[in-house]
Amino acid sequence: MRKINRRFIILTFAVLVLITGTSVYASDVLPSLFPNVSPEDEALPQAVQDRLTQSWTQGREIILSSEGKAFGINSKNEDLSKWTFIDFAQFYDMISTFSIQKRSSFLEAYYSEERRANLDVGDYMSALLINPEKSRALVYWEKANGSYVVMDLKSKRNSKSWYVDGVEIFKVTGFKK
Repeated sequence: MRKINRRFIILTFAVLVLITGTSVYASDVLPSLFPNVSPEDEALPQAVQDRLTQSWTQGREIILSSEGKAFGINSKNEDLSKWTFIDFAQFYDMISTFSIQKRSSFLEAYYSEERRANLDVGDYMSALLINPEKSRALVYWEKANGSYVVMDLKSKRNSKSWYVDGVEIFKVTGFKK
Protein backbone atom coordinates (compact mmCIF):
# COMPACT_ATOMS: atom_id res chain seq x y z
CA MET A 1 0.00 0.00 0.00
CA ARG A 2 2.87 2.32 0.80
CA LYS A 3 4.46 1.67 -2.60
CA ILE A 4 1.24 2.67 -4.35
CA ASN A 5 1.02 5.90 -2.31
CA ARG A 6 4.65 6.75 -3.08
CA ARG A 7 4.14 6.08 -6.82
CA PHE A 8 0.94 8.13 -6.78
CA ILE A 9 2.68 11.08 -5.08
CA ILE A 10 5.65 10.98 -7.51
CA LEU A 11 3.32 10.71 -10.51
CA THR A 12 1.16 13.58 -9.26
CA PHE A 13 4.27 15.72 -8.67
CA ALA A 14 5.54 14.99 -12.20
CA VAL A 15 2.19 15.93 -13.73
CA LEU A 16 2.12 19.21 -11.79
CA VAL A 17 5.66 20.06 -12.94
CA LEU A 18 4.65 19.36 -16.56
CA ILE A 19 1.53 21.49 -16.27
CA THR A 20 3.45 24.35 -14.67
CA GLY A 21 6.17 24.21 -17.33
CA THR A 22 3.59 24.12 -20.11
CA SER A 23 1.72 27.12 -18.72
CA VAL A 24 4.95 29.13 -18.43
CA TYR A 25 5.83 28.22 -22.04
CA ALA A 26 2.31 29.05 -23.21
CA SER A 27 2.36 32.43 -21.49
CA ASP A 28 5.36 33.39 -23.66
CA VAL A 29 3.98 31.91 -26.89
CA LEU A 30 0.33 33.05 -26.80
CA PRO A 31 1.01 36.79 -27.11
CA SER A 32 3.07 36.17 -30.25
CA LEU A 33 0.23 34.12 -31.73
CA PHE A 34 -2.33 36.85 -30.99
CA PRO A 35 -0.56 40.19 -31.33
CA ASN A 36 -2.19 43.40 -30.24
CA VAL A 37 -4.08 45.03 -33.09
CA SER A 38 -4.15 48.79 -33.25
CA PRO A 39 -7.53 50.57 -33.26
CA GLU A 40 -6.78 51.81 -36.80
CA ASP A 41 -6.32 48.24 -38.02
CA GLU A 42 -9.50 47.15 -36.26
CA ALA A 43 -11.46 49.94 -37.97
CA LEU A 44 -10.17 49.09 -41.46
CA PRO A 45 -12.55 46.16 -42.21
CA GLN A 46 -15.53 48.28 -41.21
CA ALA A 47 -14.32 51.15 -43.40
CA VAL A 48 -13.99 48.77 -46.36
CA GLN A 49 -17.47 47.35 -45.71
CA ASP A 50 -18.91 50.88 -45.49
CA ARG A 51 -17.25 51.88 -48.78
CA LEU A 52 -18.55 48.75 -50.53
CA THR A 53 -22.06 49.33 -49.18
CA GLN A 54 -21.95 52.93 -50.41
CA SER A 55 -20.75 51.78 -53.83
CA TRP A 56 -23.43 49.08 -54.12
CA THR A 57 -26.17 51.47 -52.99
CA GLN A 58 -25.12 54.07 -55.54
CA GLY A 59 -24.95 51.42 -58.28
CA ARG A 60 -28.42 50.19 -57.42
CA GLU A 61 -29.75 53.77 -57.52
CA ILE A 62 -28.22 54.23 -60.98
CA ILE A 63 -29.82 51.02 -62.23
CA LEU A 64 -33.20 51.91 -60.71
CA SER A 65 -33.06 55.46 -62.10
CA SER A 66 -32.41 54.06 -65.59
CA GLU A 67 -35.57 51.97 -65.11
CA GLY A 68 -33.84 49.13 -66.94
CA LYS A 69 -34.23 50.82 -70.33
CA ALA A 70 -30.69 49.86 -71.32
CA PHE A 71 -31.60 46.21 -70.77
CA GLY A 72 -35.05 46.22 -72.34
CA ILE A 73 -36.74 45.73 -68.99
CA ASN A 74 -40.43 46.56 -69.20
CA SER A 75 -41.26 48.39 -65.98
CA LYS A 76 -44.84 47.08 -66.12
CA ASN A 77 -43.79 43.43 -66.09
CA GLU A 78 -40.48 43.62 -64.23
CA ASP A 79 -40.35 46.14 -61.39
CA LEU A 80 -36.64 46.51 -60.55
CA SER A 81 -37.46 47.68 -57.03
CA LYS A 82 -38.77 44.17 -56.29
CA TRP A 83 -35.55 42.47 -57.36
CA THR A 84 -33.42 41.03 -54.56
CA PHE A 85 -30.07 42.64 -53.75
CA ILE A 86 -27.26 40.09 -53.30
CA ASP A 87 -23.81 41.06 -52.03
CA PHE A 88 -20.69 38.91 -51.84
CA ALA A 89 -21.69 37.52 -48.42
CA GLN A 90 -25.05 36.27 -49.74
CA PHE A 91 -23.87 35.22 -53.20
CA TYR A 92 -23.01 31.59 -52.49
CA ASP A 93 -26.12 31.15 -50.33
CA MET A 94 -28.20 32.32 -53.29
CA ILE A 95 -26.60 30.05 -55.88
CA SER A 96 -26.77 27.08 -53.53
CA THR A 97 -30.55 27.16 -54.12
CA PHE A 98 -29.93 26.35 -57.81
CA SER A 99 -29.58 22.82 -59.14
CA ILE A 100 -26.00 21.74 -59.85
CA GLN A 101 -26.44 22.21 -63.60
CA LYS A 102 -28.07 25.64 -63.23
CA ARG A 103 -25.43 26.71 -60.68
CA SER A 104 -22.62 25.69 -63.00
CA SER A 105 -24.18 27.55 -65.90
CA PHE A 106 -24.79 30.64 -63.75
CA LEU A 107 -21.18 30.72 -62.55
CA GLU A 108 -19.93 30.30 -66.10
CA ALA A 109 -21.98 33.32 -67.19
CA TYR A 110 -21.04 35.28 -64.03
CA TYR A 111 -17.29 34.77 -64.58
CA SER A 112 -17.60 35.18 -68.35
CA GLU A 113 -15.24 36.81 -70.80
CA GLU A 114 -17.45 39.92 -70.73
CA ARG A 115 -16.75 40.28 -67.00
CA ARG A 116 -13.02 39.72 -67.42
CA ALA A 117 -12.89 42.27 -70.24
CA ASN A 118 -14.50 44.97 -68.06
CA LEU A 119 -12.78 44.20 -64.76
CA ASP A 120 -9.63 46.18 -63.99
CA VAL A 121 -7.30 46.66 -61.05
CA GLY A 122 -8.91 49.12 -58.62
CA ASP A 123 -12.51 48.12 -59.38
CA TYR A 124 -14.81 47.36 -56.47
CA MET A 125 -16.41 44.02 -55.64
CA SER A 126 -19.56 43.27 -57.56
CA ALA A 127 -23.11 42.90 -56.30
CA LEU A 128 -26.18 41.74 -58.14
CA LEU A 129 -29.88 42.24 -58.42
CA ILE A 130 -31.89 39.12 -59.21
CA ASN A 131 -35.54 38.98 -60.17
CA PRO A 132 -38.07 37.11 -58.00
CA GLU A 133 -38.23 34.18 -60.46
CA LYS A 134 -34.41 33.87 -60.39
CA SER A 135 -34.35 33.87 -64.16
CA ARG A 136 -32.54 37.17 -64.69
CA ALA A 137 -29.78 39.00 -62.84
CA LEU A 138 -27.98 42.30 -63.17
CA VAL A 139 -24.38 42.05 -61.96
CA TYR A 140 -22.81 45.44 -61.31
CA TRP A 141 -19.65 46.95 -59.91
CA GLU A 142 -17.98 50.33 -59.62
CA LYS A 143 -14.88 50.89 -61.69
CA ALA A 144 -11.86 52.74 -60.37
CA ASN A 145 -12.82 55.78 -62.50
CA GLY A 146 -16.27 56.01 -60.83
CA SER A 147 -18.35 54.58 -63.67
CA TYR A 148 -20.46 51.45 -63.24
CA VAL A 149 -20.46 48.28 -65.31
CA VAL A 150 -23.77 46.41 -65.42
CA MET A 151 -23.84 42.92 -66.88
CA ASP A 152 -27.23 41.41 -67.80
CA LEU A 153 -27.48 37.65 -67.13
CA LYS A 154 -30.48 35.70 -68.34
CA SER A 155 -31.70 32.17 -68.02
CA LYS A 156 -33.13 30.58 -71.14
CA ARG A 157 -36.84 29.76 -70.84
CA ASN A 158 -37.52 26.29 -69.44
CA SER A 159 -33.80 25.66 -69.29
CA LYS A 160 -31.08 25.52 -66.70
CA SER A 161 -28.71 27.47 -68.92
CA TRP A 162 -27.56 31.05 -68.20
CA TYR A 163 -25.91 33.47 -70.62
CA VAL A 164 -24.70 37.08 -70.77
CA ASP A 165 -27.24 39.16 -72.69
CA GLY A 166 -25.30 42.41 -72.65
CA VAL A 167 -23.00 44.78 -70.81
CA GLU A 168 -23.60 48.48 -70.23
CA ILE A 169 -21.27 51.07 -68.74
CA PHE A 170 -22.89 53.97 -66.90
CA LYS A 171 -20.88 57.15 -66.51
CA VAL A 172 -21.74 58.64 -63.14
CA THR A 173 -23.00 62.21 -63.13
CA GLY A 174 -24.92 63.90 -60.37
CA PHE A 175 -24.22 61.23 -57.74
CA LYS A 176 -22.20 61.88 -54.60
CA LYS A 177 -19.16 59.82 -53.80
